Amino acid sequence: MKLIKYIAVLVMLAAMLTACGGKKASDYNKEGMKYYDSGDYDQAEEYLKKATDIEKNNKTYKQNYAMIMIQQSKLDSAISLFESTISTKDSKSAKKSNKYAYRGLGMAHMRKKDYAKAIEYFDLALGIDIVPEWNTDIKYYKANAALMSGNTGLALEMYSDIIDTDPKNGDAYEARAKINYEMGYYASAVNDYNNALLYKEKAFEIYIGLAASCFKTDHNKEAEEALFAASLLDIKSDRDKFYLGVVHYYQKKYASAKPEMQYALANGIEDACFYLAEMELMDGNNDKAKEYFERYLSRASVDSPAVCNDLACCCIYDKDYEKAKEWIDKGLTYGQSGVLRDLKKNEIVCLEQMGRLNEAREKLESFVTEYPDDEAAKTEYEYLGTRVFQQAK
Repeated sequence: MKLIKYIAVLVMLAAMLTACGGKKASDYNKEGMKYYDSGDYDQAEEYLKKATDIEKNNKTYKQNYAMIMIQQSKLDSAISLFESTISTKDSKSAKKSNKYAYRGLGMAHMRKKDYAKAIEYFDLALGIDIVPEWNTDIKYYKANAALMSGNTGLALEMYSDIIDTDPKNGDAYEARAKINYEMGYYASAVNDYNNALLYKEKAFEIYIGLAASCFKTDHNKEAEEALFAASLLDIKSDRDKFYLGVVHYYQKKYASAKPEMQYALANGIEDACFYLAEMELMDGNNDKAKEYFERYLSRASVDSPAVCNDLACCCIYDKDYEKAKEWIDKGLTYGQSGVLRDLKKNEIVCLEQMGRLNEAREKLESFVTEYPDDEAAKTEYEYLGTRVFQQAK
């Protein structure tokens, strides 16, 4: 009787192994992660699902499966999987698992564009005091979420934290340099770009960013040196050809830059629209410039107060002050930026031309207080005061 039962158990186990192809959950997990690393997310999903089907309570397998769900944009499934792995236990293993889960939840909510929720989860992950080697990665994600939500101050804080922990982190210097430039902190951007060149591989983007920052701080010789260094880099891709076009643009070699940008755009590099727009403006082709600027801004990943200001200038040139004001309002929503002063000045121009003289004078009064070195604004303030008085009579 015992022999019969033993044989029955063996038969049942054999059937289970046959159904699973003779593989264990750990085998499916291992194969799934190989596909994940190679970028084959469909196969990774298939194998990791099998791993979780066999061992439904294995947190590692569930979290790996959840990461695949993020890559497959199955975000609600990813969130549900990560949440199911969170433990109230105080053990080291539980804390480590929770930290990974919070990081994953932050990533999933970023994909859902719920940046505030993403930052909450990244903070929960950073609040767990084990596996400190994960913190830099989590801070990068938090910085990106902050940028996406318009909180450039928090993004700067995160990159500064990374640099404080790792003073030779070239990626963090480059990322911070870009924000400093956009916010108009050009001297800080110069320092960060120089540090990026020290601590990471030389690249077009770093040299171009350094040159642009140097031009803004009137360090023209250093800017030209950076552009020359960039021009010597190897061209390995269409993206590199685009960057060479940017170098030529800053060197004012427009005869070379324009066809290079047209080639880049024809090969799917939409960033070329910005430089084509600027060159069309120089040539007096206002409508074509607006076309390129609007195409550049239409991409979901582009946030640029500078482009908003350029579009406003196009509209002012066309005497379409209502539309110009719309672009200015959008540009002002970004807060501190390198073109904040220009946006505010153009806003005053629009209000004056639209006959809203009292508003224009109030804005100009504030502008003169904020930028006392602007003599033209002071003169305009007196002139506007006369016009407001005449309008009131």
